[in-house]
This record gives sequence, structure tokens and C-alpha cells, in this order.
Amino acid sequence: MGALARNHAGEVPAAMACKGQGAVDAEVAEACSLRRALQWAHSLTFRRIVVESDCATIVSAITSETLKMNSSLGLILLDCKALLASFESCRVQHVRRVGNAAAHELARRALSAEADEFWMDVIPATIMSIVTGDMHHI
Repeated sequence: MGALARNHAGEVPAAMACKGQGAVDAEVAEACSLRRALQWAHSLTFRRIVVESDCATIVSAITSETLKMNSSLGLILLDCKALLASFESCRVQHVRRVGNAAAHELARRALSAEADEFWMDVIPATIMSIVTGDMHHI
């Protein structure tokens, strides 16, 4: 999974590329990635966040008033809602996949990495060039 933090000016102070947990279902994998990204944002003591995902199903489910709790997906999303409630301000929104290319590149990078990777302040140039392109599609 890949995630990056952008500030109000579009600068990227932090990014991460982490190995997934081997979920078989795409939606469960997306939900697990969302939960991991929220845990990471919380650990960085971010207080106001906007979460962007290109998975419309997950965005719709997490912003819904009710969750179907009869599945592992529902339990993961419940964790996500609890994490979202811990922030001073948060919003979850859908972005087109073309506007989420940097996160996908970080996820690809995680597949070949020996361990999870985290960056603070100095983000790999390959990721930064994609971030610039993403900004044009948001």
C-alpha cells in the first residue's frame, strides 16, 4: 500500500510504502490500506486531514451513516471510523485513479521492497514527479 501526506500548499512532508497483508478481496485490501494510512496519520500527530481514495465503494461505505457489520470489511471500516473520529477535523473523498498515481506508485514500490519504507521531509524524486502530475488531476 502507498500513502502520502500533503499540506494545504500541496507539498509532501511524508510518504510511506508498506507491504499489504495479503487480502484476497480488493475491497478488503483497500479498507486495510485506509486503516493503515489513518494509523500512520495519527502517529504523525496530524489533527486535520482529508483522505483521498480512488475506491468509490470504500469512500461511500466509510462516509455512510450505517455500516454492514456482518463481514470482515465492516469490521475494518468500523476501525477506520473510530480512527477518523480521533482527528480534530477529517473528510474522506473520492478521487479519480488518475489523480492518485503517486499512492499507486508507492504501493508498487512496496511490492519489491524488503521492508516497509517511510519518508519524512525528503521524498524520493520519482514520487515527487508523480505528485506534481497528480495535482493537475485533483
